[in-house]
Amino acid sequence: MRGKAILVSLLITFFLGGLELTIAGTMGCLISSTFHCKEVLYFLLFSYLLGSVIGSFLFGYLVDKIGRKRALEIGLLIFVISSVLLSLSFSPIMVLLLLSIQGFAIGGDSVAAGPMIVENIPYRAKSFVIISTTWFLGDLVAAFLGLTLTSIFSFNAWRVSFAIAGIIVIPFAIVRFFIGESKVWENYGHRKVKINKGIKLLSILLLVSVIDTIISYAFPFVLLPDFISPYLGFSAIQGVKFVDEAIISATLASIIGGFTIVTFLIDKVKRKNAMIIGHAYMLLSFVLMALAVLFKSSLGVIIIFGVLSFLSPLGMFAVSLVAIEAFPSSVRGKVYGMISGISSIFSAIAPILIFSVASKINVVESVAFLAGLVSLALASIFSICTVRGTETMEDIENFWN
Repeated sequence: MRGKAILVSLLITFFLGGLELTIAGTMGCLISSTFHCKEVLYFLLFSYLLGSVIGSFLFGYLVDKIGRKRALEIGLLIFVISSVLLSLSFSPIMVLLLLSIQGFAIGGDSVAAGPMIVENIPYRAKSFVIISTTWFLGDLVAAFLGLTLTSIFSFNAWRVSFAIAGIIVIPFAIVRFFIGESKVWENYGHRKVKINKGIKLLSILLLVSVIDTIISYAFPFVLLPDFISPYLGFSAIQGVKFVDEAIISATLASIIGGFTIVTFLIDKVKRKNAMIIGHAYMLLSFVLMALAVLFKSSLGVIIIFGVLSFLSPLGMFAVSLVAIEAFPSSVRGKVYGMISGISSIFSAIAPILIFSVASKINVVESVAFLAGLVSLALASIFSICTVRGTETMEDIENFWN
């Protein structure tokens, strides 16, 4: 019963992360048009991800200092308040500031959720995959909101979307106050340990996570709406619908894959092998995507984006699991927060850099550039010699003692 309550209370973290990021990414043109400020378009994701960086680092410290439960409660309360205020924003500066606060809450809440899952829920790998897959469910709902609300509210659709997010989170916020604290943290969380034995693994996880986050954010929220859509001849409104349709295709595939083959494989293969399989699949899909763009096939882009999203999350989930599982509870939050924070720094900077570079060349070469990033991700995971993360919590604590 305790595990189910924790599972229910954590589902909202990843769902809202996908929902809000997708709204900011796909409705950027509408937000900039509302305030007649085109420049705001280039900083929407940057603001959200900047907040996520700060939230990851700060909550990484808090989750080890004050406990998993309190950190989770703080994150969700901040999100509720910022969502409501965001829907009422009256200036582009206010939008950017509140998006940063939202990123702070979601980034921090996600860092707190990881250790809570690993330490308290049976079948932690499957539970982590299921909860993480709800991020894609948030993407899906946001895409449908975009298609529906754009038709009804036109340029104010983004306001309604953020307001809906703030309302639906309230029941989950209430549940979260009734869950118990992690027993693993209570028993071991105050021990002092040195992570010198894990420096090599930490470095590899950082490298792979950085590349993954750049690809995850830059492709759907920068290249698709800002380069591929205009290249295919779509107007601003048509572009929003095209990106939403592509995200619907991808998120449906992610949800199906996440609840079927990814959930099955995550406990059947070693974490290292899961990373290799997921990233090799990702590389192949991006090569096909580049061809679809080259031949100006919007349907091809949508279909291949769905194919890409079916299995590639396997590698990303495996990286996240190892980042949490392989380290002791007294530093688990800090390590996971550091990996999430540094990854977010690169993902916040990458869209601006890619936007600047790609605008001087062309969209086809930009997509090829992303395929090169996937190649780097694939190459980096082969450097992993030993991956921990399938032991019991007691085994992990004893290893670091």
